[in-house]
Amino acid sequence: MNTKMRKMMAVIALTLLAAFIHPAFAEDQYKGVMITEKSVGGYSLRYSLLNLEERKEVVKGMGGMIMQGMSGSPDVTNHLALYIKGAGGKAVSGKIGFNITNPDGTVFKTLTMGLPGGYGADVIFKAKGIYKIQMKAVIDGKTINDEITYEVKE
Repeated sequence: MNTKMRKMMAVIALTLLAAFIHPAFAEDQYKGVMITEKSVGGYSLRYSLLNLEERKEVVKGMGGMIMQGMSGSPDVTNHLALYIKGAGGKAVSGKIGFNITNPDGTVFKTLTMGLPGGYGADVIFKAKGIYKIQMKAVIDGKTINDEITYEVKE
């Protein structure tokens, strides 16, 4: 086996190993409690709500970075995640934002940060009641809009 072939095999082996070890390479590494799954505009959407411990795990290694979707507020209760996949079940990249209407009618707007296989933003779901979550995504120049609700009962 020549040197070029050995190098190529080593690169392939390392890439496969990284895919099994590092969560950023694993597209089906969903975190949190699923809120809903649906298809919109040819994309598969999965909304999940992460608690603060799950959020810490997901953003580990990103410390010290200022990112959209991350709040410095001590009132943050959760991290709202959207895992979005296109044709063939592959994770897609784009610009995603949330408009959240709280039970009292006030509105919170945020862009998201990238997560392994998806996007997320810190949210404050302290009050009991129904939260209306409007999502807007721009992927490859195409705009996708969606709306869901989430109820806090306790």
